[in-house]
Amino acid sequence: MFDEKTHRLLKALLDLCRGEEFYRSYRDLCIAARIAMLNVKGRGVKLRPSLLRLSELSDAKTAANLLNRFKKEIGAVADGAALKYAAVDYVYKRLAALI
Repeated sequence: MFDEKTHRLLKALLDLCRGEEFYRSYRDLCIAARIAMLNVKGRGVKLRPSLLRLSELSDAKTAANLLNRFKKEIGAVADGAALKYAAVDYVYKRLAALI
């Protein structure tokens, strides 16, 4: 679905997110990368934090904020590809802002 460089970037970001310190500092990036790598196919995907199976309340709150941002871009019920592209777009914009 994504080109090879984007796929490698997301996998590297998810590897970094396994570290507790990095995850706490860049929780939104880690959750957006997880959304981008989700195996969601088809149309009619309802955007909700339970898609990610997050355990901590702060993670669910961050995911809800991200999904609300994506709802503004792609709508409340979207297809899997649009959701993934919105998440990748967020990751690229956030990384560009950090640089």
